[in-house]
Amino acid sequence: MNHENGQLLPHGPSPEAADSPLPAPRAGRLARATVLGAALLTAGLALTSCTSGTDTGKESSNGQVASLESSSPDAAGEGGSKIASPRSSSAAADAAAEAKRPVLRLDSSTEEVNRLWNSYWACLQAHGVPMNQERVEKAGDQAPPVQNQKVEDQYKAQYRACLYKMPLQPVEERPETNPHYADDYRHYVGCLRDKGVKVHEVFAADGSPDGWTYDDDYPTDGSGPYTDKLDNDCRLEAFGGHDK
Repeated sequence: MNHENGQLLPHGPSPEAADSPLPAPRAGRLARATVLGAALLTAGLALTSCTSGTDTGKESSNGQVASLESSSPDAAGEGGSKIASPRSSSAAADAAAEAKRPVLRLDSSTEEVNRLWNSYWACLQAHGVPMNQERVEKAGDQAPPVQNQKVEDQYKAQYRACLYKMPLQPVEERPETNPHYADDYRHYVGCLRDKGVKVHEVFAADGSPDGWTYDDDYPTDGSGPYTDKLDNDCRLEAFGGHDK
């Protein structure tokens, strides 16, 4: 079970294979997608929306950098009026989808979290994304999407279409909306350790918190003290302890 591949669900039902009694380590409770394809899509959206003329333009005679929009003959209609490029239209649609995404609360119930993730997964299924039926515990439950790189690459457009339904983590659990995130996350992992869960932090290349994983001597037979309730108690203590 790999905790560093961006494929762990930070909150709510897990799409990973249930072939191990060891609970899944957390992916930092960052605003990550449930599958790598969606994570790559999110990164792609950011790149699309932030692209400037300096990336693809060329210098004009006055030394200024001309963007694609200003330099391309296709970027203007008759009389020089600008028309929307496919890239700008796509970026606008992506921004609109981002604005509609539901935001989880720190105190969201398990039922509410499951409902929102299941709604997102149902959208993916309705758009033809293959579902992992082996992860369905009982008849009528919503299956999560298949986690396979080739499948995810094939269905990027479908993930884009459902982006507006993909839940965002609580504002307290996102580094871009919580200036105390690194300290709070350290407190969260420390709380788990204080309660007997042998874990340690994982850090990204830039030194920022990127999740936690179990120590080598943590029992793998499911007998360890970790429970969802303990995890939620530590989250509330760490991330809800002061005004943001």
